[in-house]
Amino acid sequence: MILSRRMVWTKFFLIVAVLFSASCKKESEIGVDIQPEDDLINLAYSDTTTMITRTVREDSLRSDESPIVQIGSYSDPVFGDVSASLYTQLVFPNNQQLVSFGVNPVLDSLVLHLSYDFDFYGDTTFPQTFEVYRMTDALYLDSNYYSNQVKSAPTLVGSVTGFSPHPRQNVQVVYGSTKPHLRIPMDPTFGNMLINATAGDLANSDSFRVFMKGLYIKPVGTGGALLRFLPKDSLTRLRMYYHNDADDTLQTDFVINNTAAYYSHFLHTYTNPAIVNQLNNTGAPYNEVFIHAAAGLKTKITFPFLAGWQNLGYPIAINKAELIIKANPIYATQDLPLNKQLYLVYLDSAGTQYLLPDMFENSAYFGGSLNTLTNEYHINMARYFHRLMAGELPNNGLYLKEIFGVEQGRRAVLGSSDATAGNYLMYLHLVYTRIN
Repeated sequence: MILSRRMVWTKFFLIVAVLFSASCKKESEIGVDIQPEDDLINLAYSDTTTMITRTVREDSLRSDESPIVQIGSYSDPVFGDVSASLYTQLVFPNNQQLVSFGVNPVLDSLVLHLSYDFDFYGDTTFPQTFEVYRMTDALYLDSNYYSNQVKSAPTLVGSVTGFSPHPRQNVQVVYGSTKPHLRIPMDPTFGNMLINATAGDLANSDSFRVFMKGLYIKPVGTGGALLRFLPKDSLTRLRMYYHNDADDTLQTDFVINNTAAYYSHFLHTYTNPAIVNQLNNTGAPYNEVFIHAAAGLKTKITFPFLAGWQNLGYPIAINKAELIIKANPIYATQDLPLNKQLYLVYLDSAGTQYLLPDMFENSAYFGGSLNTLTNEYHINMARYFHRLMAGELPNNGLYLKEIFGVEQGRRAVLGSSDATAGNYLMYLHLVYTRIN
């Protein structure tokens, strides 16, 4: 189980904040806070702390109600085939009650609109096909949903075939232009089912959710891009055009808002032996490790000889503990750029993940952002490493991964901690002071 972007900043905040606040006074007293190295005396340095690094799968990622969702697919020469899809409810806009289509309503058309986010990952010149299915399994707003969960959605109710995405280009309409969005024509049979719903089915959003459980939107085939959409944007809607005895031009919208449940579903197919061997824990040592967003891959880091630091015979204060991570740029392309930001979590004995206390300082202190000139990530983990050596935190390893795992599809090939990584070696830069 892993952390979504929302969980990074909410679900574990109290747990880690309590641990961190309990140790702040102690750390300040012994000088663990970062200071300019030139201002300190009796400093010692080490870049040789033994680490073991290995690529592991993200078993799942909590992916419900993310502000940005991904739908699409691409075929990666290193990371294999990737696809992202969406399960979502639809509700009435603005808490509307008792939708009525009037006397003798007749469907003209039904179109699903999905508002684009500016960003994407992959090749948008490659045509894509999306299909839309009607769900028979219910979703619930107060439930947690994860990226590996599958819901029943057997009936095809809409599709758009061979379209070229334009997530940064306004859409021309009759009255001018509007923000970039994708339009998917829906099956008239499905539209007639909606327009012929009973008054009870259309009494409010709750009754409508029982009547029409939701939609599943998925890509077909491989190749292309992971496209990012804004589910709660005003342009994201299922719009019905119709007429009745009183009016020949009418429309009704069904939307995704704060009362609608939805979640992302991701699939990855890894065939690269360099990745498969690590997932199967065979063929070590590994000179490369891998990071892949969208519930793909993360890197586990362990410190097998921590006792060597704990048994020096004298106490030390950690002034700096900086993880240096180097990405190999030959695997990055214009369509498939490197992850923008990585972060670390530590594990307890049950495998539950927690944010490092360093992360609660500020983003500049913690780091993790890609230096585009050097293709490196630097993560400051001094507070964590001090507490680890003091035995206040468990030595069950760390996970290194993409910080926005639901909203991004980015990936990177990193140098491992093994000497065979050469110029791309991952290592821990320590600066410490002996305490007399």
